[in-house]
Amino acid sequence: MRAPDPRPLGGRRVRLRRFLADACHLALSTTLWLGGTLLVTLGTILAVVILAADARLPILFAHLDNLASHYLAADAARRAEFDLQLVGLTGALALLFVVARLPAFAARMRRELSRKDEQ
Repeated sequence: MRAPDPRPLGGRRVRLRRFLADACHLALSTTLWLGGTLLVTLGTILAVVILAADARLPILFAHLDNLASHYLAADAARRAEFDLQLVGLTGALALLFVVARLPAFAARMRRELSRKDEQ
């Protein structure tokens, strides 16, 4: 009587390792891509604010001081409304960047994962 062939189990392990490696690669790449998209969003907001101040720091800080004093003087309902608008505009801008960058990211992931299958 022959002992069972260990290769099918080894093949399953190789496939499982490859699947886990691909999943980890995809999770890390997606996290980094989303982090980069968030940084692009925040940088765009900062650039718009700087451009609104004619790229002069004293004017920028004067505007920020004015905004901060109005925010602190406002009641809770107005603060909540401002916060909601700020989050909504930031989310919309982030969504715009996600939609614009998603096809290139998907193509890169397909290319990278298909290269791993060929090796």
